[in-house]
Amino acid sequence: MIEVLARRAAGLALVALAAFVPVAAFPRLTAWDARLRGGRAPEHTVLDLVIGGGAIWLIIAIGLGWHWRRTTMWPIWARWAAFPGLFLAVVTCFFIASDWNKPVALVIGLGLVVASWLAGEAARLVLTRPVTTRLISSKLEIPFPTRGLKARLCVRADRLVLDSLVSRRKRSRDVLAVPWASLRSIELVEVDVETVWRARVFSNWVVANTREFEVAPGPALHVVGTARELLIPVTPQVGQTVLAAVRARSANVEFVEDPFAKLSWYAAAHVSPERRPKEAFRTDSRPYILGLVGAFLLMPLLMLTGMTLSLVTGSEKMQEQFYAAGGVVHPGTVATLGIASVVFLYLLHRFVIKPFLDGMWTQDYIEAYPAPPPAPVKTGAAPRTGKKRKRR
Repeated sequence: MIEVLARRAAGLALVALAAFVPVAAFPRLTAWDARLRGGRAPEHTVLDLVIGGGAIWLIIAIGLGWHWRRTTMWPIWARWAAFPGLFLAVVTCFFIASDWNKPVALVIGLGLVVASWLAGEAARLVLTRPVTTRLISSKLEIPFPTRGLKARLCVRADRLVLDSLVSRRKRSRDVLAVPWASLRSIELVEVDVETVWRARVFSNWVVANTREFEVAPGPALHVVGTARELLIPVTPQVGQTVLAAVRARSANVEFVEDPFAKLSWYAAAHVSPERRPKEAFRTDSRPYILGLVGAFLLMPLLMLTGMTLSLVTGSEKMQEQFYAAGGVVHPGTVATLGIASVVFLYLLHRFVIKPFLDGMWTQDYIEAYPAPPPAPVKTGAAPRTGKKRKRR
């Protein structure tokens, strides 16, 4: 328990560090730019940055809470936490270098990017390495590299997951998974010939998507579930560690013999079997557009918050920016922003939060398919034999 708490505390500190470094550098860079221009440094630069990035940091805090056990998501949230300060700091460095012929500013900007990226990677490492007995007994996600694939093999609290098969940059979406309730067996085997492995996954339609990957000769984990069978190439050391983690975490989970019913499949897709739906929530979709829509819908609330802070701090610059010049606020402006905030928050829930939660819900069905997998071909060879395995 103490080890897990220490890992999480260190991870949070590194995420905060990734956000703090560019924020701390930004006022110094603006002061340097002001000195080069022969003027005074602007006031309230940090406060302006905090107000501007407040909505982003609030979303990041919610995201970290959502992915409290998903350690592979922490570096991603750390990079987003660094974005507000990093964007302004790097842009300032660029202008200093171009306007005043100071190439060292570009080096500083690059250093800030690298420092924030390293802080995120360090957060991932302290959360997942080394793989100890206490870490295995916890509910934290433990990622492992695969052999010859771009995907990682992630042991979570309730399932075994293989993430993106197509890109190392798209690992925030699960591709194949076997939950403990549907896990029949897992063993480390030896594959003697190159094998093409196929699996079917949820597609938001009654016809499944197909995931395909190559398994090179060598050790591999042979995973058999209720609805799926997987052959995942790994190194011997990784294979043994994954076996220990899976067996420890699935030991007390009751096995469910029946595969997922078709009605559950259709319910997850929000469709009837007779009509093809709009494919809005595929399990491999990456709804970046929701972030842009959400940022727009938070603008009235951000303006109202900025107006309040401008009056509290007494900043003339902020008062001019947030419609409170001279400390005078027009009641109609406040009423308009208040009503717009309520309306936009409803729209935020309707068109951003609810679709996002629906998209996350479909992730629970990536390990299922309404029809059971085809029966093994008797003429095929087991993975440990020297014969070529029949394509699945």
